[in-house]
Amino acid sequence: GHLGNALSYSTPGTVRNPDLQVETSKEFEAGTDFSIAFSKGGRWLSGLDASFSYWTRKTDNAIYAVSVPLSTGSTTEYENAIGLSSHGYQFQLNLPVLKSESFTWNFTTNFSHQTSVINSINGAANIILATSGGNTALSLSPGSKIGQIYGKKAFRSLDQKRQDGTSYIDKADYGKYEMVDGRVVDTATKGIQFTNESYSFGDPNPKFNVSFINSFTYKSFLSFAFQFDWIYGSHLYNQTNEWMYRDGISGDFDKPVTINGQHAAYTAYYRSAYSDMWGSQNGDRDGTHDYYYEGASFLRLRNVSIGLDFARLYNIKYFKKLQLVFTGRNILTVTKYSGFDPEISSGGSNSSYDRGVDQYSMPNNKTYAIGLNVGL
Repeated sequence: GHLGNALSYSTPGTVRNPDLQVETSKEFEAGTDFSIAFSKGGRWLSGLDASFSYWTRKTDNAIYAVSVPLSTGSTTEYENAIGLSSHGYQFQLNLPVLKSESFTWNFTTNFSHQTSVINSINGAANIILATSGGNTALSLSPGSKIGQIYGKKAFRSLDQKRQDGTSYIDKADYGKYEMVDGRVVDTATKGIQFTNESYSFGDPNPKFNVSFINSFTYKSFLSFAFQFDWIYGSHLYNQTNEWMYRDGISGDFDKPVTINGQHAAYTAYYRSAYSDMWGSQNGDRDGTHDYYYEGASFLRLRNVSIGLDFARLYNIKYFKKLQLVFTGRNILTVTKYSGFDPEISSGGSNSSYDRGVDQYSMPNNKTYAIGLNVGL
């Protein structure tokens, strides 16, 4: 490459593979559209229009940059590393709820579900990757859904066991611990107890997406419409909050908890969610903890608009349309997710494999706009 007026030389982070093959995909889709008329000339629910489709897709030889020995002169190489498949279905329903001489009301709903699974990994049991700029452990493993996050789980009972069946805590020491917000805590150190083995936290992808769209018109000059989106069953790893725990600047540090009969905001309690005891014993002071894995279902007022056509309201003969429109987007969100926005993607990553992590991602903007539609 060029550096000023001179040439520069560098070792590429990812090398090319002369044996790389083209990745191929096969897709099948089937669906139907249908209409039902309930009554002719009726004002209420005169009929419905609906559509349904199912699709499935399989990809072989998907290209991915995998780790290679440093002796090759690089760290990664593009390979035909992954075989994956996905499927989903969609349903749409349109209802003319009310139609009269002066007023109309139309309703539309869309329902969809999709899932993606890793079928095979060439040359390795699985692929471990981290989010862009982070250390959250995601795994691409055969038979697993894309987006699996692996990490340490908090003890949910005093008899928490390792994968080999042995207990973390001796029965004789049960008196040294108690349950706090559903997690086992050491009453002396105020620390949450985590496993030193990694487990899958589950599928972060939503179980379904639904949209509800209503539109109203009155005497052709006044219009009003709004759309609600409901995303159910999604999860996010709140790495933004994890970094704030690391630096001790999270607002959670001011929330009191009751430990050993004392109600206070224990710094040691919250610090342990980032740097746990069992991990420290194994030289791993931080890592991925299910403490930050949260439900991210939400109901959002996606769009709302109101329009007033002055040309039709006042019969202005020089204009076919003179409509003033007020619109708003992302006005209201109902969710239990503690981060800025339950609808985000991993920070700065364009990879379809890297999902389910809130890593200081920019939230969706709440926007308002005014527009003028003119027709001559």
